[in-house]
Amino acid sequence: MMDQSLELSHLLLFAQSIGIGFLIGLERERHGNAVAGLRTFTLIALAGSLGGYISKQSTDNEIALVILGLVAISLLVAQFKSKSEDPHTTTVLAGVLTFGLGYMLWVGHPILATALAVFITALLYFRKELRNVPHRLTKQDIISFLQFAAIAFILLPILPNATYGPYDVINPYEIGWLVVLISGLSLLGYVALRLFDHRSGILIVGLLGGMASTTATTLVYAKHSRQQEGFSYIAATIILLSHLVQFIRVGILVSVIEYTMLPLMIPWLVGGGTAGALFVRCRVPIVIRSRNPLPALDTGNPTKLVTAASFALLFAVVLFLSAFMNDVLADTGVFLVSFVSGLTDLDAITVSNLKLVSDQIVAPKVAAYAVILAFFANLIFKFGIILILGDRALRWPTFFGFSALSVGIFVGMISYEYL
Repeated sequence: MMDQSLELSHLLLFAQSIGIGFLIGLERERHGNAVAGLRTFTLIALAGSLGGYISKQSTDNEIALVILGLVAISLLVAQFKSKSEDPHTTTVLAGVLTFGLGYMLWVGHPILATALAVFITALLYFRKELRNVPHRLTKQDIISFLQFAAIAFILLPILPNATYGPYDVINPYEIGWLVVLISGLSLLGYVALRLFDHRSGILIVGLLGGMASTTATTLVYAKHSRQQEGFSYIAATIILLSHLVQFIRVGILVSVIEYTMLPLMIPWLVGGGTAGALFVRCRVPIVIRSRNPLPALDTGNPTKLVTAASFALLFAVVLFLSAFMNDVLADTGVFLVSFVSGLTDLDAITVSNLKLVSDQIVAPKVAAYAVILAFFANLIFKFGIILILGDRALRWPTFFGFSALSVGIFVGMISYEYL
């Protein structure tokens, strides 16, 4: 029985390698003059998986290297004999990487191999769009990348990896690493907004605006709803779309920082995200037909040293206050800090609670409810912005949208507690 289950697991890995090769090869098959297509890439991935299987059985990696060499030579010969003016360099490199992905399956990283296969396929598919990227990046965009690199690869490694202060919760290296994580997520949204710009449509502006900054998105479109007549319906949809991304953002933070919290967090994240998506889905067909121009959404550079330092300081303060209030007022103190901090920044309190769980200072369930409370506080703050800065017609659509998010969160919480 054990041998049968082992053979089945091996068979699944070979099947997964075939799927990876098929996926990448399908994209390459679109180019009629490519030196390798669907069948070739499928065989290359299968060859990589075969090399991994043999290496695992015999603990000899030389066979896999020999197979890789034969695959690379075959691709180079095909490239040399090709009469096409296209050098096929990308196809050759993609073939070598496909072999490596097939081999990775046997090293114990099947999910990573599949994720990389999807990324490589997308990279190959959007080649025309990516070729225009360097021409659309501004000097400020390049500076953003350099600043992020300076924080991630120069400043972060020299930070001391030790705990300081009361409760031993302040670790400069961990704070720096979390700043890199938050800045990286915001940088993706910031650069994507620059590339797609505000003329690309409501869906893109809303989703990417949420990745970069929901606060900036709410501020800009609340103000614009007063300046442009009849724009409130569109502004409400964009604001709600940006808040849907917060569920994904929190999910990413939980997965990276404290994945053991996922069973507690997924129900309300899925519940709130689904309810919000259904509400927005009813609005998009009407809004998407609108020809009203969208205002440019300038979220500011999230990788500025001042911005990064401000977030690091905020995170350290919130972390200390959470530990202190937990010590003085127990769970009530954690909830109090979460609500107050969540009014203006959801990332800091989310990361703080996750770290306190990792340090076994706060119970997982308390941390989960604290993040949910911070989420509600953040919605209250955003609705306050809309009441003060937005047009009257913007209030009810966002109120019902935020209510849909809240109902979905409650349903998710109840489903976890009672199902």
